[in-house]
Amino acid sequence: EERVRRITFYDYVWIFIACCVLGFIIETIWCYLRFGYIESRKSLVYGPISVIYGIGGVILTAALCTKPRSAWNVFFTALLVGTLVEYVSSLGQEMFFGTVSWDYSGMLLSLNGRVCLLYSIFWGLLGIFWVKMVYPGMAFVSARVRLPYKRAVAWAFIVFFVFDCAVSAAASARMNERLKGVPASNFVEEILDERFPDERMQAIYANAERVDTIRRP
Repeated sequence: EERVRRITFYDYVWIFIACCVLGFIIETIWCYLRFGYIESRKSLVYGPISVIYGIGGVILTAALCTKPRSAWNVFFTALLVGTLVEYVSSLGQEMFFGTVSWDYSGMLLSLNGRVCLLYSIFWGLLGIFWVKMVYPGMAFVSARVRLPYKRAVAWAFIVFFVFDCAVSAAASARMNERLKGVPASNFVEEILDERFPDERMQAIYANAERVDTIRRP
């Protein structure tokens, strides 16, 4: 009988990091193959991080890697989990940042333009790739390689990630205020205007569009 290694908190941190970076790479390559150019597809202002993939990777690992499962079980579970994560992420981005990074309106079985059948299938295939190939390799290496200060590095990333999220949210909120003609009212907003002007924010979130420019079904 196949045995499954126990997954610790620190394992999940490293899984999150790996999936964030892997997702960024996948999105960048997909953009190049589909449109023929390189475009920023990261979620935060600092680092090659795609948060939706990090969240999806952690949830898929918790749901699918704690005991042996068939490929079909993995596929359909990953399809459902990925679709839910994508829908909630799109809704959250729209509610908190007033922007949309993807819109599947007009595609087969699209739900509010946030998810559709094609990309749900992609999530299922990605789940099989992760559970059957990538995660076992990571677990094998992690069980045999003892990196120095592994836990310290994990906590350093957590601190950096929280900081990155806070700065990204503040910079996005400030950009929305600038678009409405609201001037900086304090020292922090002045720094945000200086460090994250519209040109830089548009380059970072190149595929994000304001909600009021998109018609949701």
